[in-house]
Amino acid sequence: MRILLTTLNAKYIHINLAIRLLYELNHDREGLEWKEFTIKESQDEVAGFCADFDVVAFSCYIWNITQTLEVARKIKKIRPDVQILLGGPEVSYDWQEVIALPEVDFIITGEGEIPFRAFLENYPVLDAVPNLVWKSGGEVLYLPQTEVFNLENYRGLQPYRHDDVKTLKTKVLYIETSRGCPYKCEFCLASLDNKVRYLPDETIKTHLLYLMEHGRVIKFLDRTFNIKRDFTIDMFRFILDNYRPGNIFQFEITADIIHPQIIEFIHEHVPPGLFRFEIGIQTVNQKANLEVSRKQNFEKTKSIILQLQDKVEMHLDLIVGLALDYWEDIRYSFEEVFKLYPPELQLGFLKFLKGTPVRYKLAEHGFVFDPNPPYQIIESKYLSREELHRIELLEHALEIYWNKKRTPNTLRYVTERYSIFDFLAGLGAFFAEIKPFHQHILEDVYTILDQYVQR
Repeated sequence: MRILLTTLNAKYIHINLAIRLLYELNHDREGLEWKEFTIKESQDEVAGFCADFDVVAFSCYIWNITQTLEVARKIKKIRPDVQILLGGPEVSYDWQEVIALPEVDFIITGEGEIPFRAFLENYPVLDAVPNLVWKSGGEVLYLPQTEVFNLENYRGLQPYRHDDVKTLKTKVLYIETSRGCPYKCEFCLASLDNKVRYLPDETIKTHLLYLMEHGRVIKFLDRTFNIKRDFTIDMFRFILDNYRPGNIFQFEITADIIHPQIIEFIHEHVPPGLFRFEIGIQTVNQKANLEVSRKQNFEKTKSIILQLQDKVEMHLDLIVGLALDYWEDIRYSFEEVFKLYPPELQLGFLKFLKGTPVRYKLAEHGFVFDPNPPYQIIESKYLSREELHRIELLEHALEIYWNKKRTPNTLRYVTERYSIFDFLAGLGAFFAEIKPFHQHILEDVYTILDQYVQR
């Protein structure tokens, strides 16, 4: 039996760590192979490749579920007896509609290591496969199990050793040192697993050495990398002792809990530009934070950012659409965060991800969201559709003029003398009147800005 582990990545530079881990754990299984595609590749060509296998196992996320299901349909048309197995966060919750689709045969919910191994060992007898959803005689069956995979089992394994090393320099390479998150932010899937478990230190360091030697950009998947002071400093020290020229390391951190000794270590030892910190501020509005069970001290967060910004490249995130966050609250949050002048400021919109608690508070807050992935907010008691549309236009302007570093001096000038939120909102609306955002050329960027400023 031939089984393919696969996924559709959002971009060519991205890789999927999940299928590499599953392949590494089971690579001695005869007939098991792995391959990645992107969502922009020809679906007919992807389906044609997959149709040569008996079982095709897709790793599913909000950015690829629509395309994945379309490929699955095409596979079934080519060869109806191919069995389609889905796994990943997008099908781990509220999976009833997905398993009802004729092109889907199986779903693995939650972490895949234990169920996938059991599936390989027992197929086609499925009664003992934990966390597997399957169809039998018109009935949907499910065997939920709470057994947690022991990360010690990754000791001595190397998920990237099956890659062509020549391709790794051009990719963003992901590494996990832990799973779980201590926080309970209701819009985030990580909030559903509050027990933080770590991989063995020696395994993490072995993986890091391999990625530093063969790759360039290394991104840590930990939701809060800096939970443990000693662990964080030890990993930073290991990186400093072993990194190669050109390496860049990106971490997701919670700034207001970062230990003073970590700050001191960075100032004393870390060269500028080596580290990037992704910090999810989301909102400065404390009422909105508390409503989604989120704790944050913005003044402390701001202080940490200012202390480290000359050493570490900052990527800051805001979310539009949280409960109790009105237009003026968003305006205030945006202006306070923009004044920090981060190299990148992401203005995201609330997504109602399957399984997250925020999905079950629709009536309470008047939330309306797109039923199709990525399940983005459409309106609420706090923001009208028109207001959300205006902020979307602002986000386009932010991306073009600030994040792409086209006019940083102009926007700093505006921030010091005016409302940068109002300026970018107006610029985004003006731009949309003249040119579709996805069709502009570089000259348009400056011509439209000049016309807007003159107006």
